[in-house]
Amino acid sequence: MKTDLGNREIFSRNLKKYMKIFDIDRYKLAELVGVKYSTVADWCNGVYYPRIDTIEAIANVFKVDKATLIEEAPSEVNELLASMKKKVVRVPLLGSIPAGIPLEAIENEYTVDYEEVPAEWTKGGKKYFALTLSGDSMAPQYADGDTVVFLKTSEFNSGQDCCVRIGGSEATFKRVTIEDDGIMLTPLNIHNNTGFLPKRYSKEEIANLPVEIIGVAKKLVKYL
Repeated sequence: MKTDLGNREIFSRNLKKYMKIFDIDRYKLAELVGVKYSTVADWCNGVYYPRIDTIEAIANVFKVDKATLIEEAPSEVNELLASMKKKVVRVPLLGSIPAGIPLEAIENEYTVDYEEVPAEWTKGGKKYFALTLSGDSMAPQYADGDTVVFLKTSEFNSGQDCCVRIGGSEATFKRVTIEDDGIMLTPLNIHNNTGFLPKRYSKEEIANLPVEIIGVAKKLVKYL
């Protein structure tokens, strides 16, 4: 008979495989099954093993027999997953971007989860990170709670939506426009409740504060 630990490990592997195949993340699975996000995280990490009725509910989400989740996965599923892994890469979902800390150091300490981007996006050594938005300053295009994946770069085109760090503050997300003597950061929602109005920064302010462009928005992820 398999031990409970063995069951947890097998279930964890199968659950993550089917989540990948059906493109269902932890937030969505938690909503569909009626449990907390942390519970799904524990299943994925092999910490806990769900009750049999919960396993049946999960199996219904994937439209598979519950045995498929608690037994070793068939080789064709493993082959499909391996194929899919070649097409996507994981990028860190950061809890925050504090002032003054390089992104490389932040990723080690502040990563709370991961998002995925097409593997082809990383050609040429390009790197990405993700942030969950807080506030309504970029509504309606970007809502409170949405996740945005950013290309990690200090280069941008005028009118792009960027992750910006202004000296002494955590990163903010605004549309950045290049002007003759500097840049302007603009919220898409000028009636926002976060108190952010369009703000111009001269070239001198950009250098002295400093005002740093950390990334350019590449992908919006909405969790309903």
